[in-house]
Amino acid sequence: MSFGHMFDNPARRVIRPGAGSSVTVLGLAFLIVSAIAPVRAGDLPPPPDVSEGRLATPDPLPQPLGLDDVLSLPLDSQYGVLAARSRYEQRVAERQLTQADNRPQLGVNGRLRYVEPGDVAVENDQHDDHQAGLSLRQKLFDFGRQQDREAAAEARLDGERLALLGEEKRQRLALLRAYFDVLLADQRYQAINERMAILFIRYDRARDRQELGQTSDYDLARFERDYQEILLERARADAERRLTRRHLAELAGRPDQLPRELREPRLDALFEREVPAVGDLIETALAEDLHLNALRRKYDGSESDLATARSGNLPSLHAEVNADYYTREGATRDPFRAGVYLEFPLFRGGARNAEIGAAQAERMAVVAEMAEREAAVRRYATELVEMIRLQQSVGLSRMQAMENYADLNFTRNQTLYQMEKATDLGDAMAEMSMAKFERMKTTYDLATRWAEYALLTNRSIEAVLLGQPEDNSGEDQVTEETS
Repeated sequence: MSFGHMFDNPARRVIRPGAGSSVTVLGLAFLIVSAIAPVRAGDLPPPPDVSEGRLATPDPLPQPLGLDDVLSLPLDSQYGVLAARSRYEQRVAERQLTQADNRPQLGVNGRLRYVEPGDVAVENDQHDDHQAGLSLRQKLFDFGRQQDREAAAEARLDGERLALLGEEKRQRLALLRAYFDVLLADQRYQAINERMAILFIRYDRARDRQELGQTSDYDLARFERDYQEILLERARADAERRLTRRHLAELAGRPDQLPRELREPRLDALFEREVPAVGDLIETALAEDLHLNALRRKYDGSESDLATARSGNLPSLHAEVNADYYTREGATRDPFRAGVYLEFPLFRGGARNAEIGAAQAERMAVVAEMAEREAAVRRYATELVEMIRLQQSVGLSRMQAMENYADLNFTRNQTLYQMEKATDLGDAMAEMSMAKFERMKTTYDLATRWAEYALLTNRSIEAVLLGQPEDNSGEDQVTEETS
């Protein structure tokens, strides 16, 4: 006995009329099924390769790094975006699995077997009982259950796609905040450094006077205390510059490429930008918010799941074609079979009620999540309008007042210094640096609010921040980390 007996012993083959044609039919079916390619969503680029167990290394950060670079930097390999992409790809696979249930199912089966025939067997001298066959099965009708399952899978996929787009925008917003943090850290360090230089000069002069007996030990100790305090504050500001750069590099997906130089953006036009009314913004946000729309698609999927569960006990029809080859004849061994079969589950032990309950619970959870998100959108939209108006009015007035005082104070101290009524410019330089810091902080806070507005209304952050004409005269100022 050997496997070759199935093919090399013509005397033991069972060949019946029509068997060849049936095999031909199944061979064509096999080619048709093989031609059905998996369906992938074509609205997104291919995901990055992570076969080596780490994120792909993207292109280096531009030097110097400007606002336009931050808003256009590819984030495909950023960990937050990649995690959202993985959830999207899981939904793609789930949809393909669901669609596969309604496609032709082609299988090959076979066996190698040795038997001892009984006394009443027709072929009681044959011991080989091998078999090989092809089977083709196709679902015909199931009263809409498959359609509901595919609708649920499609809704979840669409919801995950919206969630992915929302995650990309959130990571872009986080990157923008980190970019502003670096600029503010640089400016704060510069202001504190100028203040430290002034206090060091005063402390050094006090030491000289103390050696001449013109300054008491108490006054010298006071100068030294002030100098040591500002020295510690400067060290903290210097550390903050490195920490903010590290945070920016991590968010950009480039942990080994800390940005050294950054360009300060021109965003003064945001103070003149018209603020939308609260009611209009709420209406737009409720219609365009990506998170909320993703939940709506998730609700559609839960509705389809519920419809599927309710039809769980309905019958289904499927067609099946079989072509088999046997080495041993038998009364029930047919080389070819084709038929239509009905399956009608009458009782499933309460599984239908459990499936309905689970689908209803999921729908209930989605409705609650949608209501929570709608409340958050309304609250957030109201906060955005109020904060933008606050920065455009009170924040702008305070910033201008500080700049006006810093300019006048510098002019006054400069005049006293030229008249030799003052030995230095005092705190005037530090006041000007702090005034610039406050301008940058107020401007960046306002820009962040407008970026949040873009995220809430599903608009491009770049279009919102840079979409209107601005004063582009002069080169952008460059801030650089000093060693």
